[in-house]
Amino acid sequence: MSIMFKMKNPIFNAHDLYVMVRLSMIKYFPYEATNIKPWEVLTIYLQKAQGLDFEIDNEPDVRGLTFRGKSYDMYKDLEKEEEGPFHSAAWYASQVAKWNQQDLGELDVDLNLMRSWLKLNDYVKENLPTDKFLQQEFLIIADVAAERKCSR
Repeated sequence: MSIMFKMKNPIFNAHDLYVMVRLSMIKYFPYEATNIKPWEVLTIYLQKAQGLDFEIDNEPDVRGLTFRGKSYDMYKDLEKEEEGPFHSAAWYASQVAKWNQQDLGELDVDLNLMRSWLKLNDYVKENLPTDKFLQQEFLIIADVAAERKCSR
């Protein structure tokens, strides 16, 4: 029996999480990337994958969650809705700009589950990326039900 998990964070899917973890591990390679905070992973993703000038800091006891950068200033008030699984960089910036501590915590849970999955599937060993992980830029998740239906 397999267990299905629903993403806890409000906007990122499994592919996005894969890219986030991969980019953060590559940035810190050859060092282990186990102590990277979720806001650091998200900053790396927004800068590298989405091409945004966007930084996130988290100081819970001082200022809390803060954002800065040209892309943040430009898109923070954007009210654009984008349907479907593919979104523009502006959409990601506008959505993340509305985040709070709870959203960041939910992203952290999802990132930890993705890291566990990567270990179980030989993408990561001893907290370092394998060749498989370094070479596979995108996570391809097959729709098994659709494939079975087509093969009948």
